[in-house]
Amino acid sequence: MGIGTIIVKRIVRMLTSRDIYDIAALCSRKERFFFKACGFRDDILGSTMMMYSRTVSSTCFEGERMVKQAGRKLLLVSHSNCS
Repeated sequence: MGIGTIIVKRIVRMLTSRDIYDIAALCSRKERFFFKACGFRDDILGSTMMMYSRTVSSTCFEGERMVKQAGRKLLLVSHSNCS
């Protein structure tokens, strides 16, 4: 078992010990194999994750992609979500 798996399993154990069971991982397609090995599964409702941020987000374009900054994270926004 690698250090990443140990860390994720410990976080899950800490959350479930506090009766928190709605745990999600925002990851790339490549990273999905890692999280599946840690016990994560696809959401049966097909939910898309959303993040709360107290900071105002700004939007910029990188080539043909729209990138939105939310706090310290950069989010790739699909063109269908542009307003």
